[in-house]
Amino acid sequence: MNAILRLSVGSVLAAALTCVAHASIAEPNQQELSHAVTQFLVDHGDLCMAKYTWPRDVTQEDQQAQTNDALQLPVLERLGLVRSKDVPSGKRYWLTQKGQKYYSKKKRTTLGIHGDAEEHVGDFCIASLTLDKVIKWTPPDDPKLQAERIVSYTYRIKAADWMSDSGARKVFPIVDRIIRGEGKLQMTATVQLQDGQWMPVLPGK
Repeated sequence: MNAILRLSVGSVLAAALTCVAHASIAEPNQQELSHAVTQFLVDHGDLCMAKYTWPRDVTQEDQQAQTNDALQLPVLERLGLVRSKDVPSGKRYWLTQKGQKYYSKKKRTTLGIHGDAEEHVGDFCIASLTLDKVIKWTPPDDPKLQAERIVSYTYRIKAADWMSDSGARKVFPIVDRIIRGEGKLQMTATVQLQDGQWMPVLPGK
């Protein structure tokens, strides 16, 4: 009986402390979160295609599997963004002078397959997002992350002019969907209270 009582008292105390911790975090306002999301999009608002290194080879196996490069690079070649040369394993593609305009050398961090942060020094980017407006924000399910908020927002987009090409829209369907969703489609960003300010963070960091 005493053991059960001690356990119950401990549970109530833990719950009370959690409530106090939540109460100590002032709820952010829309202006603060708009500033944080704007900063997030400055650093992570480019829509890039994970084509970090060039030249890129498309093998016969790639052709059979219809990989992204096998589908996308011939379209980019037709649009004058890349050029190709036959090699023993298949085709090798280089960026043209026109294509180099879309290769951003900005250092960027992405999340890998296992959720680990990966750094890259360049990527082929098609569009960039800026904030339209913050729609809502909610705390994460994990009470340990009570100093974070998940922010839903709509966006404005500036895309490469060649994305108006029907072939480009077909082989870059996610980018096409994001372009069509300007001002309507909602995206999310994670922000965290740091030294009294709400700052953008990558999920899992």
